[in-house]
Amino acid sequence: MDKTETALGVLRKILTDEVDSDSPDVFKKYIDSLDRGGLLESVEMFGTPQYILNTDDLRKRARFFIDTFKEHIPNLDAFYAFKCNDFPFLIKILKEDGFKADVAGLFELQLALKLGFDRIIFTGPGKSIEELQLSLENSDKVIINIDNKDEFLRLKSLNPSKKVNVSIRINPDTKVTQTWSKFGIELIGLKDFVDMIRKEKNINLIGLHFHCSWNETSERYVKNISLIGDYLKKNFSDSELSWLEFFDIGGGFYPEDAAVLSKLSDKYDLLNMVEDEFSVSDIDPYTFSIEKVEPLKKFAKEISESLNKNIFSINPKIKIYCEPGRFIATHSTSVLLKVIAEKDGCVIVDGGINMFGDYRFEEYAFAPIVNLSNFSSELKRKIIYGPLCDPSDLWGYSYYGNEVKKGDVLAVLHQGAYTFCCAWRFIKPIPSYIVLEGKNLYIGKEQEGFEQRYSGCKF
Repeated sequence: MDKTETALGVLRKILTDEVDSDSPDVFKKYIDSLDRGGLLESVEMFGTPQYILNTDDLRKRARFFIDTFKEHIPNLDAFYAFKCNDFPFLIKILKEDGFKADVAGLFELQLALKLGFDRIIFTGPGKSIEELQLSLENSDKVIINIDNKDEFLRLKSLNPSKKVNVSIRINPDTKVTQTWSKFGIELIGLKDFVDMIRKEKNINLIGLHFHCSWNETSERYVKNISLIGDYLKKNFSDSELSWLEFFDIGGGFYPEDAAVLSKLSDKYDLLNMVEDEFSVSDIDPYTFSIEKVEPLKKFAKEISESLNKNIFSINPKIKIYCEPGRFIATHSTSVLLKVIAEKDGCVIVDGGINMFGDYRFEEYAFAPIVNLSNFSSELKRKIIYGPLCDPSDLWGYSYYGNEVKKGDVLAVLHQGAYTFCCAWRFIKPIPSYIVLEGKNLYIGKEQEGFEQRYSGCKF
């Protein structure tokens, strides 16, 4: 088959594929299990907008992750990625459930120490002297995940007076992951880098690490484990790897039931490009499709099999670390909003996209929005805008419920990951974060005030 026939085959497949549209049943289990009374009570007590954490949902998710992986990898430790959601109350719960700390910056490191974590991995491609110094001061708790040679040299220049534990971040295949080339060292240079670090008296190399994000299958984990294991066996003897205490497979486990707008589909893109020949009305761009994610049990099983073949064959006692964030936090938090204005075809609510710091719902993402005041499980169309002076400030194009009117309370589900931690200082204050623990409600973080917003400014 020549290239033309291959290209035509791909185009034919794209044009004939159906886009999963308006799949409301996917979210029925979440909608039916909502504690509507608790959410509405929180609005009565604390107003809107607000983030609200359901601690029961968080604990179930955390335990499910650990239990699923430990069934296949008994010697596994899970480190929660603070960058995903650094709400202290959420992190405290995960600590109680056995998670260690994965931090990526100074404030996260300070928070982990304040919360009493005794095992912290510090990862990031550009750690400052201040961050490295604080790590050295807490060397009994912190493992510095060294990203590059210059970072190692900065650490060395601080002349550690006592042993500091470090690991090396590896980028196993930079040809495939060029957009991630800022992270880690190329695998081909690992042997020389190991030798360089192990010459230092007080820099104690104990681990290796890789990371890959947005994984809907275990394929990239399996591939990276195989690449690294094969390199280690070819370039080190068993005795030369006696220092290796842990192997860290990173995070990137994608949560199930995430949805994207159909305008992100290959078919819509192609029809849009050739709109003179095809009508883009063939697909409604504001329906949504569900990302197909393998069950977590399959992730754990296939990663375990690759570890057995490629890593445990070197040393069966090596500890396995992983760093989930999005999988743990996503379903734990909702955003509660109130409708403050009605217009033809749209409503305006009192919270905006400054609460999550990007244009995701305008550009690509779909979130189930439930009308708590006028509830039903029927999906209806209505553009839901935020209050910001920005035309892209919107939450979605549909909601679950009966008619929506001024004064109704809406819940935007599954907003626990990369929202609160990414919030913008843009027009409106960052709202309060409420905790729903059983039947109890209380403030976990106060709404941002004027003095906080302009702290440090000269008037």
